[in-house]
Amino acid sequence: MAWLIPKAGAIAERIAGSLESLILAIRPDVDPIALSRAVRSPRGMFAILGRAVAMEVREIHDHIAWWSRQYFPDTAEDEMADRHASIWGVEKRPATFAVGSVTVEGVAGTPLPSDLEFAASDGVAVKSTAAAVIGVGGTVSIPVIALVSGQAGNIAAGIRLRAATPFPAISRVTVDAAGLAGGAPEETPRELSAATIAHIRQPPHGGAGFDYPEWLRAAFDVRAVAVVTDWIGRGSVGVIVAMKDGLFGRPPTVPEQGAMLAYLGPPGSVTGLRPVTANVVVVPVVIEAVPISIRLRPDTPATRAAITAAYMRFVATIGNEEDAQNAGPIGARIEPSRISEALSAAAGEYAHDLVVPAAAFTLDRDHYPVPGAITFLAAP
Repeated sequence: MAWLIPKAGAIAERIAGSLESLILAIRPDVDPIALSRAVRSPRGMFAILGRAVAMEVREIHDHIAWWSRQYFPDTAEDEMADRHASIWGVEKRPATFAVGSVTVEGVAGTPLPSDLEFAASDGVAVKSTAAAVIGVGGTVSIPVIALVSGQAGNIAAGIRLRAATPFPAISRVTVDAAGLAGGAPEETPRELSAATIAHIRQPPHGGAGFDYPEWLRAAFDVRAVAVVTDWIGRGSVGVIVAMKDGLFGRPPTVPEQGAMLAYLGPPGSVTGLRPVTANVVVVPVVIEAVPISIRLRPDTPATRAAITAAYMRFVATIGNEEDAQNAGPIGARIEPSRISEALSAAAGEYAHDLVVPAAAFTLDRDHYPVPGAITFLAAP
């Protein structure tokens, strides 16, 4: 049964009633009309005292209610979410560093050391993570990592960089086609609470399928992770990954995949988190747009806009439901009835006919859903 928190006015009314009955009990000779005015009138002395006490009592109620929310990880606020996580041994993911590669142009045969630093015009610096030699064609692609954590380290493809210290043999440095990606701020309290709840529901099992999402969450800004056994043969594990990209996901870049594989432990290595016998393959998701066709009533620009927003929200939450068939958005089963339910909540929508999809369908095991085109059909 829910504990209802009374309003301050209701508390003041209860205080007034108690005062009135108690005073009459000890002083039956008091004029009840005058007493009623004293304890209930806005200008009555007892009423003024009662309202002051009622405000304090209401604050106590609010404080107790706040504490009651802190007892559970799904409702706890920021510092208490950290406390719950620490009790269960769940660590908050720190801010991550963007990774990628750059193309260096210069004198052929010039050796480039590891930890060579480059900088963008806005001052964001990166450094190489491996030694290389400029090829006979005068170019070489080298892996780099941002020196600043968070989104500031993400650099778009094609941006020119310069060597942080004079390096005459280098004539030009350009960010490769995939850009530098993966830089993200530290995990939010809500995300940490979700990780804590997942840990409570499924404690680590030293390499079970559900361990991989938790391992990657602790070090990378992942949106969703799915695990498929026997991905490329017996003993292999396909770890399908979608990175965060606004409301939806994106495939990890090749450098991000390499960083994840190194973190989990490459094949044949006895280091890392994965079981020694597991041949782990990090697989980027394939983005699949999910289009719909509907007849809308009333069909106006305002309701179309509301339908579009509702559909985007629906796709963004696919796989979040407590549904055994939907363990996550990757490879999710999408039911037309759930789409209709989401669209029915759009402002201004009175009724609609969902024409496409006409039946439930399941995404391929490595596909991640994003909103597709919405076709508004005319009434028959």
